[in-house]
This record gives sequence, C-alpha cells and structure tokens, in this order.
Amino acid sequence: MNAEFYTGNRKKFLEKLDEGSVVLLHSGILPVKSNDQNMHPFSVNRNFYYLTGIETENVWLVLTKTATGSAEALFIDQPDEFLIKWNGKMLTKEEASAKSGLAASAVKYMQDMDRYVAGQLSASRMMSSVERVYFAFDRLSMNAAPTPAEQYALRIREKFPAIEVKSCSRLLASLRAIKTPEEVACIRKAGDVTIEALRQMLRTAKPGEFEYQWAADFEHYVARAGMRLGFTTIAAAGENAVMLHYSDNNCPAKAGDLVLFDLGAEYGYYSSDVSRTFPVSGKYSDRQKELYNIVLEAMDIARDKMRPGEPTRGSQQAVVDFYKKALRSAKLINDDSDVGKYYYHGVSHSLGLDTHDPIDRTVYEPGMVVSCEPGLYVAEEGIGIRLENDILVTEGAAEDIIGDRLLRIEEIEALMA
Repeated sequence: MNAEFYTGNRKKFLEKLDEGSVVLLHSGILPVKSNDQNMHPFSVNRNFYYLTGIETENVWLVLTKTATGSAEALFIDQPDEFLIKWNGKMLTKEEASAKSGLAASAVKYMQDMDRYVAGQLSASRMMSSVERVYFAFDRLSMNAAPTPAEQYALRIREKFPAIEVKSCSRLLASLRAIKTPEEVACIRKAGDVTIEALRQMLRTAKPGEFEYQWAADFEHYVARAGMRLGFTTIAAAGENAVMLHYSDNNCPAKAGDLVLFDLGAEYGYYSSDVSRTFPVSGKYSDRQKELYNIVLEAMDIARDKMRPGEPTRGSQQAVVDFYKKALRSAKLINDDSDVGKYYYHGVSHSLGLDTHDPIDRTVYEPGMVVSCEPGLYVAEEGIGIRLENDILVTEGAAEDIIGDRLLRIEEIEALMA
C-alpha cells in the first residue's frame, strides 16, 4: 500500500464523521512476557493502521472535524540515541509522514500531545465547537488491563466533563467491510502462499509425527516467503478436530485418522484464512470420504448464496437445510433438530486486516471478502472436518480466491502419495 491509500481512508472517514468531533486512535503497546523486556512481536491496532499505514508501537492519530474545517496530527516518540543502540531504529517524523501521507508539519512528538488535544477541545481556540471525542475501544474481556485509549478517555472525562466520549468502531467497521482492489490483492497473495505452504507440508509430514511437526512444516514455508501468520495455527488430529479452536498441537497424528488444519499467511497485515482436512495415512477411508464430500457440497451451496443483496444469514441457513437431509443419509441424525450436534458454528465471517474483520452488514455487497467454512464434527467417530476458502463478493457470482486448490480428494491423495 502507498501513502495515497491511507490518505484516502482518512478522507472517507472524515466525510462520514459528524462535525464537532475529535478522534483519537492509538497504535498499541508492545506486550511483555513474564519479567522480560518489551521485545516480543508487536501487532499494530488494525483501525489505527487502516488510517495511517504505520506499524510502530505507542503512536497516536488525532483527527478533528468542526464547522470550520478539519485537522490531522500524528504523535510519535522522540528518537532516543540510547534506546536506538539497544532496540534498533525509531520512527522519525520524515518516515511517519512518508508512510501515512500526513503533512510533515502534522507529525509531532508525544510530549506535545496533551497541549494539542486540549487546544482542539478548548472553546477559546479557532478549531472550536467540539462536542464529542471518539475512540476505537477494543476491550474483549472485563478483566483485561486498561488500554491506553481507555486511560486517555478517562482523562478526557475528568478534564472536559462537558465533552461526550463515544466509540467510532462501528464507523470504521463500515469502511473496512468493503475492500479495495489493493486490499483484495494482499489477501490473494497471502492465500497463494498459504496453499503452497500446505503443499510443502504434505510432501514432508509423516504418520506418527506430532501435530506441531506438521504445523512447523507449514510455518517454515510461510516464514521463508517473508510473511507472518495471520493467527495461531490449528493442527488438530483425530478427535481433537471436534474442538473448533484447538491449538495445543501436541498430539501425534495417527495413521488412519484425519488431521484438520485452520491456518493462514498474512501479507501487509491482510490475512488469508484457509481450512483443510487431510488423511494422515495419505488416503481417505470410505466413511471419511462420505463425510468429507458432504462438507464439500455444503461449501458449494454456501458460496452460491454469497451474492449482492442476499442476506448474510442466508448462507448459514442454506448449509443447515442441506445438512438436515445429508446427515440423515449419513445415518448421523433422525431428527432435524440434531444438526447442531454435528455442526455448531457459523459458515462465514468477514476477512481483512483482522482474521475476523469487524462488519456491520446484513446483506452481501460487492467488495466484501468473507470466509466460507462449513464443517462436520462427529465426536463418536473421532472425525472432525472443516473446509474453508476466502470469497470475494462481486456484482455477479462470488469469486473464490482460493478455489479448488487442495480441496478435491483426488488431488490430495495424489500429492500425499
């Protein structure tokens, strides 16, 4: 992505923002492991990145919109020669301006932020009439530590009690839901590497090896391609595959079992999300083929519903309706209400800068990228099957970004042979 992309994102965001608003977005902080230093991989806040293109910790973006105009400012840590000797280069004003597309004069040091924000909120300043301050709050748990955004919001409430504090997460979700061609290209590239990494894994993995050894072969190829993982690899053999987010990956992949993978490479912070289920011994049993083909057909049915104007819930209902018949034929259920015993998750989620991208749509629209991932989980037989591809909603039929690669039984068995 170039600076024009992020400049355009800020422009679209400001156009939808109410007058009389200030927005403060934080890039995030580096995690600490136990008593160690802050030297663990940093993952930037995706809303912040969407508007700036900057992937450095502890950076603030401040946007203002009033009746008299709009303003942008970015606040970074001032480079420190001592820290640079220990931890490496620090973001400079020139680099921040080049990456984000903000004017050089709009990039400032962190020590000036409080004075700047107070000026934006003060009625005595030219940029006046601010009634509300927006943050993108990212709390997922009641017990999680306070985020810098939450802490700054508390300060705003204390110092400016007449100012309303609100969340802009829904507005950002609305913008992020529709992908540009540049964003789709990133997801496509990540998907290509994901499939090739899986091919390499199938060439090297052997029955009896541990799940983590299969996963390591996949992850090694991704790293060699210069990419990161979009999320923690799920490598679930045998009965482990009936647990949707199993990630211990510490059991042997036994001959005769299936092994389910849910994984994806990440390119430019845009993640692919692919699931495949392989026979550990290299060939599916007749029963495994029967259940696998049911899931494969469900995938085709769900994908066909991912068209403009179709309700997003429609693809899920289509899978459930299909399973009511297919699972009877497979002698798994006698009553339609029992489908939930063998299929207990949704068939789709939005995909982008987050593996589970925020979304506020109830119908499919062109430009959305979503997963298509039906599954079937038969605990009593030690079988879990999930198949997942990444789908681009277009004006007509959906485009399957991943396609049939490593999806058909014949190809899988031939490669593993």
